[in-house]
Parts: sequence; C-alpha cells; structure tokens
Amino acid sequence: MHINLAIEKLINNFLTLINMAEKKEHADLEGMRFHKNACALTNTKLYSPDHTAMSGLCANCIMCGMCEVGLKAKTGRTLFPSPFGTAQFGAEKRLANMEDLQIMPELYGEGYFFTKVKTETTIGGFKVTVPLVIAGMGSTKVASDKNDELTIGAAKAGIPRVLGENYYITFGEEKVKETIELYKKNQKEGYGGFIVQINANEHKLGLPKLAVEFGADAIEFKIGQGAKQGMGGEIQFEGEELAEKFRKAGYEVIKKENGKYERHAFPGSLSSESLRETLKEYASYGKPLWVKTGMGVGIIKLIEELEKIKKEEDLPIELLTVDGFGGGTGMSPWLVMNEMNMPSGALFAVLKKRPSFDIILAGGYATGFDVAKAMMLGADGVAMGRPFLIAVRQPEGIEKFCKALDEELRMVAVTQKVNELSKIVGKRKALFALSKEAKDMFGITTEPKDVL
Repeated sequence: MHINLAIEKLINNFLTLINMAEKKEHADLEGMRFHKNACALTNTKLYSPDHTAMSGLCANCIMCGMCEVGLKAKTGRTLFPSPFGTAQFGAEKRLANMEDLQIMPELYGEGYFFTKVKTETTIGGFKVTVPLVIAGMGSTKVASDKNDELTIGAAKAGIPRVLGENYYITFGEEKVKETIELYKKNQKEGYGGFIVQINANEHKLGLPKLAVEFGADAIEFKIGQGAKQGMGGEIQFEGEELAEKFRKAGYEVIKKENGKYERHAFPGSLSSESLRETLKEYASYGKPLWVKTGMGVGIIKLIEELEKIKKEEDLPIELLTVDGFGGGTGMSPWLVMNEMNMPSGALFAVLKKRPSFDIILAGGYATGFDVAKAMMLGADGVAMGRPFLIAVRQPEGIEKFCKALDEELRMVAVTQKVNELSKIVGKRKALFALSKEAKDMFGITTEPKDVL
C-alpha cells in the first residue's frame, strides 16, 4: 500500500512538473524586473514557476536541471538567446523607458492640420524625409538575408541606411559594392545616404578607404552598441575554411561541441589619442563622419572630445548614434543584454551642452511617438533595427512603415502647436514622467504643477 502511494505521488509530481513546464517558464510576479534563471529564449524552464526565490531558483528546488543553472552546468557556456539566424533579440528586463513618458499637448498657440506639418529635416549631413535611420545591421543571417530589400526600401523611403560591421569580411568586396550601387540606383532624389560602419577588425583590413572607393556617402566609426557595449559583433557559422578566414583577419573563433563555430569581433580600444587619430584618418577620405557608441561610463567625455576634435582638426563629424538598453542584435549573451546598460534617452538628463553635430538615439524605439519623445528629450532623430526587419517582410514595407511613423510624428507636432517637426527637439517641458524611476532616468518631472 505504501509503495503504491509513493508511486502515485511520484507520478503526480511528474505530471505537475510537465504541466508547469508547458504553461510557462517563469513566474509572473508583480514588480519583477526580469526572471534571470529561466526563459523561453534560452530554452529553459522552472519546475515551480509560481514559487521562486530572489535568485531566480525555485523556492522548492528539486534540482531537475531544466533552468539556466542546469543548462550552464551541461554546456560550460554562458547562454545565448535562440533561434540564431531567424530572430533578432532585445532585452526583456523592465527599466524605465519611453512608455513611462507622456506627451502633454499645448492649449495655446496657432493650430495646424497634421497633414500640413513639415517632417523633412537633415540628419548627419543628409536630407531625410523623416528623422529615421536604418541602424547598422551586419553579417548576422537574420539581417543579411534581407540585405537587398533593406537597402532598396531605405533608398526609396529617403532615409539613410547603415551597412553594419563585419559585412565586408563575411560577404566580400563585390557584395559591398553591389549593395552601395543598389542603394544609389533606387535612391529618392536628394534624400538619404549610404553609410558603411567600421569596427576595429575592419579598420585593420582597410575598409574605410575601400568603402569610399566603393561609393559610400559616409563612414561610421563603431565604438560600441547598446546590446553589448564593450563586446564585438558575433555570429554562428559552419565550416573550418570560413573559420580559418576569420582567424587570419583577427577575429576570435570558438568551435562549439556541436561542430559549429562562433565568431567574435575585437571590441577595440579607446583613448583620447586613438579617437583623434582614427577620425583624422577617416576624414582624409573626404566623406562625412558618423560615430556609434552604446551608453556607458564616459559618454559625456566622448561627446565633449568629439566636439573638441571636430573644431580643432576641422573634421566633418556630422553625427553620433547613441545606442542604449533594449537595443536589438542578431547574437549577444542573454545576460549581457539584460544586466547591463541603460536607455539611451537618459543621455539628455546629464548632457548640459549640445554639440555642433547631430545626436540620434537607438535601442528600444518602435513608433512615431517613441521618436517624438526621443526628439523632445533632445535627440535629432532615431535609428531603428528590428522594426525595419519586421517591415521589410511586407511589400514596400520600409516605405509604408516610414509613412506611418511620419503620420504619427505630424500628429505629435500639431499637439505642440508647431508646423515643423524639428521644432519639437528639446521640448522637455512638455513631457511628463509616470514614475519616480522615469523621473530619475530621464530628468523629467512627475509633478503636474510643473507642466500644467
């Protein structure tokens, strides 16, 4: 009898485990920022998702090994979100973001039909139909598979397209040339531009000079990105021949237990001297200079040094992209994405003096209202990645997506009693924070008396 009861209890426990695992992988706890020990993206689950400890382990842990701790013990590696090659990834940890800011309409002032608002502006030295940029997307399969469609869409929409890092080493000279030519062939007359991003490895390969020879309109010096500031671009691939090619070019190549490989780009070093010398070299090729960085300690110093270098060396530094928490990537360690960095909009809470070059924000922006809030915080525009990868899968999707965001931006503009979108830049006093956390993050008031 006791044996039968024990077996029955064991079976019931097992069925409960299966049921919990199928329903969800982690707990739905009020106020929880991020459950760090189980996630569908890492193919892990919890035995008891409704009962978890602060560590993310089950409060009644039976050592089943289905969680991230168990998977790390099996593989000996940190975990990357999956599936690689068919998805773009972004952090899910909940920090204060654009949704925690409300736009307050102006009651007094001249009214306009939103259809009459001018949204055309200039970003990074290029005229654009709307203040958007297709952010640098490199050699990850999910982006490179739609390379041509992204290029044609950006060109026809009249917005800049940045060709991301490691594209050159992965696909070669001819494909870079073809991509630039494809953009020029479809370019809306007088609008947009094609920018080639350069990382530390590609700098040594001589890509800055080659990019200009191939017809690039500008060069973007990549210091980092929001999803993994301080780490280089990463992909998975197959084949020893390709692995050897990457090794010879200075990339770190790791062979995995399943026979596949990981390629990691060198993140690069940065000093005041190296920054100056690199930008002087790039400027010698006669094209505008863009710079991209993730948020991080020292970003105010970076902005000040870029301004100083621009003036002292008379360099064509036109734009800085600041990428923040929530920024997408085709491959990045899951905990790096979630446990590091802050939203890019926080920059303007501490930046006291605007530089003479444009600043656009990236990382977690998807709507026209997100763009408007970024501009009201102080940005000149926004760079996006994942939204364009979604849009590009629809017929004329890039153009239509830009048109939809253009409409949303026009609507925001008329609520601010302006007929030019650029006039909302820096209109921080018309923003209202919904929480103390958002107030501290963005420097925006939570007090109705300050805005009404």
